[in-house]
Amino acid sequence: MRRVLPLLLAPLLVAAAPTRTTPLRLVILSDFNGSYGSTTYPAALTRSVARIVREWKPDLVLSAGDLIAGQKVSLTDARVRAMWAAFERDVRAPLSRAGIPFAFTLGNHDASLARDRRLAAEYWRGHAPGLDYVNRADFPFRYAFTFGGHRLFVAVLDASGPNVGANQRAWLARQLATPEARKAGIRLVVGHLPLAGVSGGKNKPGEVIRDPLPLRKVMEEGRVLAYVSGHHAAFYPGRLGGLNVLASGGIGGRDYVGYPGTARSTVTLLSLDTTEGSATFKTFAADTGAEMKTASLPTRLNGLGGPLVRVEELK
Repeated sequence: MRRVLPLLLAPLLVAAAPTRTTPLRLVILSDFNGSYGSTTYPAALTRSVARIVREWKPDLVLSAGDLIAGQKVSLTDARVRAMWAAFERDVRAPLSRAGIPFAFTLGNHDASLARDRRLAAEYWRGHAPGLDYVNRADFPFRYAFTFGGHRLFVAVLDASGPNVGANQRAWLARQLATPEARKAGIRLVVGHLPLAGVSGGKNKPGEVIRDPLPLRKVMEEGRVLAYVSGHHAAFYPGRLGGLNVLASGGIGGRDYVGYPGTARSTVTLLSLDTTEGSATFKTFAADTGAEMKTASLPTRLNGLGGPLVRVEELK
C-alpha cells in the first residue's frame, strides 16, 4: 500500500489547465449614412446587414456612429423621423429579428444639432438595445454596459463633435473604475470622432477630438484595450502612445492621410479573447465581400494628433 497510494494520488496533484472561454464575436459597422436627408442606404450596407444576419451571426454589432443623414438645419422634424424609420427598417429590425443586439455611439450626422439630438433621443427611447447597463443616465448620448456574462465592458462617449472635455473624462474615469469594468476581461471605449487623423479629407481641426491627450490618458490608466472611432470612414487598426485605436471604416470609404486612391468601404469582424485580453480582426470590402489584408494598409499615418502605427492585433 505504501507504494500504490502515491501513484493513485499523483493525478490529483496535477494543476488543472486554465479554462479558455469561447471568443466573443463583434461586427464593427459604422458611417453608413447617405446624402443629407436620405431615407435610403447604399446597396453595400444592405449586403453587409444580410451577411451579418445569415453568415457571420455575431454576438453583437457595435457602431461608431453616423447612422442617419442629418446635420442639416433645413431638414424638418418629419424628415429626420423618416430617416430613423429607414434605419429601423434596414438595420436595427433585421438584426433584432436575428437576435443580434446593436450597440452604438451617435455621430455628427445623428446628434450634432439640437433638433437632431432631440429626435435621436426620441427614437432610441423606444428602441434601447437589451444590454446589461452599468450607467444609462445620459442614454443614448453616453452610457456603459457589460456583455457576454460581464466578460466585455464598453463605455460609449458623446463624441459627435470635437469637444470631449473634463466632464466626460471624469465620467469615463468613473465608469472604468466600476467593479463591472475591473472584472471584465476586455474594456472598449467607443466614440465617433477619432483621437488622431486617419483620412486625408477629414485630417483637420474640428474633425478629430480636440486636446486628445488627457482623454487618452484616462483610457490608458483604465486599461482600455482600444478606442473605437468612426467619422473618417477609413479602417485602420493602430497604436497611439500606449493605446490601441481602431478606426472603424465605413460604407463609402475615404483615402488615408498621405495615400490618395486608397478609399475602400469596409465592415469588420472582431474576435475578442476575453481570457487573454486581446482581439483579432478580419476586415471585408462592403461592396465585394473580399477580405482586406491588414498588411495592405499603410504602416504609419502621420495625421493630426498622430502618428498612428499599424498593428496586426489588439493586445
